[in-house]
Amino acid sequence: MRWLAALGVGIASMVGAAFVVGSLLIARREPELVPTAPSEPHTSFVETRSGRVNVLDLGDGDVILLVHGSGRSVADWQEGFAEALARSFRVIAFDNYGFGRSDRGHRWEYGISLWAREAIDLLDALHIERAVILGHSSGAAVAAIVSAAHPERIRGAVLVGHGLAVDPAQIVPALPGIGELWASQIAANGDIYSPAHRARLESSYRVRGTRDALLTFIRRQFTIDGLQLVFGTYEAIRVPVLQVHGTEDASIPIEAARSLSRRIPNVRFVEIAAGHSIFVERPTELAEEVRRFVGGLDP
Repeated sequence: MRWLAALGVGIASMVGAAFVVGSLLIARREPELVPTAPSEPHTSFVETRSGRVNVLDLGDGDVILLVHGSGRSVADWQEGFAEALARSFRVIAFDNYGFGRSDRGHRWEYGISLWAREAIDLLDALHIERAVILGHSSGAAVAAIVSAAHPERIRGAVLVGHGLAVDPAQIVPALPGIGELWASQIAANGDIYSPAHRARLESSYRVRGTRDALLTFIRRQFTIDGLQLVFGTYEAIRVPVLQVHGTEDASIPIEAARSLSRRIPNVRFVEIAAGHSIFVERPTELAEEVRRFVGGLDP
């Protein structure tokens, strides 16, 4: 069995080498030690009990709290959806810790539980008693956790592009060493929607710790965070839920979304002819679904 031991040592050595090389390359791609201060309209830093959060805040009326997907930022919502919603609501979007311009000081915690805590801490810092929470993709998992744990703070939840399925794009990054090499080669994670969107996302990926946060999240969702979602989170939601999914979603198949909807007690499931990024592909249609949903909620 010596060959098995030798094989194990060889694999461990290659993983270790890939980790070291990838980490060194990542450090070169992240020269900025801290995020720069927000300077765009309607954006600002908000100090919360768990850290400093970059916030996009626009519009008036009932509060809609937006939670972006994995490795993204409020830049996603700035592609038109925030403005569409702000015609009827006060829209508050925040950068998850580890991304955008929010803090990078949470090391091994990056994942849905941390971001759920961030959401509540932000509502407290802004003195907002109750809100509707809308999350996209992994952000919808955050919205589900917040809704289940804090029904007194959440009027209703909107889950967009979400289901319990493995996104093929996140398999390679989950592998030790290989993930570090992968992360060292990307300028930002995920799709780019416009030149302005590219500039916003890629600027945040120059901040030290961003890629570590992304890899930590991806690996946690296959372990700790994934188990949390599998066992009881969705069944525990007692607020009304609107679940919206694209019929052509290649990241999360619509069958996975339909299956998830059967676990949620008070849910309305809506299909839109779009892919994973419904908020970019069909912003007006999605905003109208949200307006109709919020109009039927208790104050």
